[in-house]
Amino acid sequence: MNNFRRTAIASIINLTLLGAGNVYAADTSVLEKRIHELEKRLEQLDKANALTSPSAKVTAAPVVTPEVEKLTRKVNTLERKIEVQDEVTTGNFSKLPTFDAGPDGFKITSNDKQHALRVGGTLQTDGRFFLSNETTPSVGGAAVRLPAGPDAILIRQARLLLDGYAYKDINFRVLADFANSNMLPDAYVDYTYRSYASLLAGKFRPSIGLERLQGDSDTVFLERALPTNLAPNRDVGIQLHGGFALPGYHGEKVAGAIDAKNAFTYQLGFTDGTGDSGNLTTGNTGLSGNKEFDGRVFAQPLQHIGNKWLEGFGVGVAGSFGSPNHQALNAQRTALGQTQFVDYTKTIGTTGAANSSVITSNGATSRIYPQAFWYAGPLGLLGEYVESSQHLSSTLGGKKGANEIGQTNKAYQIQASYVVTGEDNAFTGIKPLRNFDPSKGAWGALQLAARWSELTVDSDTFKLIDASQSASKASAWTIGANWFLNKNTIVRTDFENVSFTGGAGTSTAVANRPSEKVFSTRFQLAF
Repeated sequence: MNNFRRTAIASIINLTLLGAGNVYAADTSVLEKRIHELEKRLEQLDKANALTSPSAKVTAAPVVTPEVEKLTRKVNTLERKIEVQDEVTTGNFSKLPTFDAGPDGFKITSNDKQHALRVGGTLQTDGRFFLSNETTPSVGGAAVRLPAGPDAILIRQARLLLDGYAYKDINFRVLADFANSNMLPDAYVDYTYRSYASLLAGKFRPSIGLERLQGDSDTVFLERALPTNLAPNRDVGIQLHGGFALPGYHGEKVAGAIDAKNAFTYQLGFTDGTGDSGNLTTGNTGLSGNKEFDGRVFAQPLQHIGNKWLEGFGVGVAGSFGSPNHQALNAQRTALGQTQFVDYTKTIGTTGAANSSVITSNGATSRIYPQAFWYAGPLGLLGEYVESSQHLSSTLGGKKGANEIGQTNKAYQIQASYVVTGEDNAFTGIKPLRNFDPSKGAWGALQLAARWSELTVDSDTFKLIDASQSASKASAWTIGANWFLNKNTIVRTDFENVSFTGGAGTSTAVANRPSEKVFSTRFQLAF
């Protein structure tokens, strides 16, 4: 009889451990109560048998009465019901997805690991304050002051991210931004067939500029440097990409346009084509009827050598070429202040007077973009150089009777950063060793950074546009501090000074535009 009791109780415990008690609480409670009643009756029968025949336990087999047989059948029946219920519950739970919430967002994964959906987002609140208070040199006997940009507290980004995969290898990403207007920066599907061959299609970042490929939440400074003005921001098209590991190691499948894991990577893209601009809000990409080809190769040849001071070195080159048909030109802007310093709408006529001619990009275009980074412990260095060439066409003509010119603009940047609290610096961001918690003496991570960047406009450009309205060169130095409260929360502070060549005075007496001095801070939450 004790065996029956143990079996029944074990079944109930097994069912509860599997979580079925919450699902079938009422049924289990009834069965458990019934088994307790039967056990009690069995114990009473055992005691009665012991009192009537004390020596029977030793000399003879137990007497099985009709009452005992009846109770035994009931116990067996209840036991079988519990077993069936256990099987059903286990089958149902095996089909349920798993839910996870943490620093990487909210994630749902199917039980067989073949499908997953992650919900993430980014919120950036900026304060931007202009400290400029300079005037140009005297022009015609009077000092000319150019107004600084308006001070502002603004929502820089308010983004909602949905990404994941289906059938293990079909990755997707949809990113919406609601900060200033409804935009869709990313919307693509990426079939990661093999580590060395994946196909991406949709709207994404063309693999050209190194800092542009860095995540918006992972950049060292609030805004990217001047070279990104000469690289596309987003474009629509397809891209073949992949990566290879060093001998003796296995390549990793990496979805998206940037791969910082494999030792050797490549990207080949065919897109709608977009003009030089670092500003996503300047309109849709490549509607001129012509397409653009771009490519990039990048290597981290010292991975896995066992020397942390060398393993983080990477070098590569990117480029593009196309042939737009009267494509609109985007203005060039400073990084932190987002102030326009090259304006293709401010044109000049054959006599030097202002006119309303329209300048477009018409004909062959090309970019060449060498780039490198080096991360060693807390130290990080990043550099890139770009030459962007295109043909400009004016509807009315410009100085000296020219209505078409060849233009080659150039830009470069060098940035250095150091994590003073000792964490490892990385292209993909910093993770504090101890999250901010003053009660435990933990203050997060602190990164200090400095940057120099320049952009030079081809001198022939000013045969078509007014040199008093657009600068021929911008040089900027920037310093910054980033306080990582935890992996997801960062407080950033930058100061930038930009000096200009040209961009002020009159069309016949060009002067240098006053320097722009901007202080900006950002509170960022990203997951």
